[in-house]
Amino acid sequence: AARSMANLSNLRSLGQGMAMYLNDRGSFPPLRLPAGQVHEETGRPRARWHWAIGEYVGRPYSPRTPEEHNDFLNTSDFDRLDNPVFQDPTQDVEDMRSFESGQIQVLRCGSYGYNYQYLGNSRTQGTRFINYPVRDHKVHAAAMTVAFADSGGSQFLRTTEGFREHSYSLDPPRLDLRRNGGATGWGHETGPVVASLRHRRKSTVAFVDGHATFHTLEELGYRVVDPEQWLVEVNAGSNALWNGLGYDDGQTEEP
Repeated sequence: AARSMANLSNLRSLGQGMAMYLNDRGSFPPLRLPAGQVHEETGRPRARWHWAIGEYVGRPYSPRTPEEHNDFLNTSDFDRLDNPVFQDPTQDVEDMRSFESGQIQVLRCGSYGYNYQYLGNSRTQGTRFINYPVRDHKVHAAAMTVAFADSGGSQFLRTTEGFREHSYSLDPPRLDLRRNGGATGWGHETGPVVASLRHRRKSTVAFVDGHATFHTLEELGYRVVDPEQWLVEVNAGSNALWNGLGYDDGQTEEP
């Protein structure tokens, strides 16, 4: 129970960090900065969303030596996690590729995922971003729109190989091909990145308005196939808590 409450505090902090980011910037952070762009405050190339939110809740990592700084600017990994707000306290060695000495070292495969499909899909199709930037006014129901949640990574790789791959992203129950012109795909090439049930058989979820609560996969709109393995039916269910509207408008196919 104590670790669940600590994790809830983490998600609440991330949600409040998002609210402050929106207040200052007026738009949502990208899933990851586009190629050629760096995080202004740290110089981190192609920084993931953690660094944008980290300006409000504390950075995930701060290099301490010239060698660490050089690695920070040139590699995806780092020697430690300096801010525990980015790590679920129940996780230690769930994915050995991501952890060492009980600490996340690859935020790509960390604890929490971002509702990037609707808030900041900075992946590209040709010369255009799929859904980025997204202004804050596009979200009509902030208290009913997922920002971050416990993430299990690609459900295919997690169940077949034990890898929590690309858990920094988080997919809604259905792909919104209509909104994104048929260009978008799942968080990982193998399939959707799905919320995980690490606490009381529920996922800890932070919403765009900054509040955080526990939800089942069904409450998040997924059609569950196997609750023990957090498996859901692919491209089925309701996007009501994801699309910024507060309801599922029923239209996600290409026009």
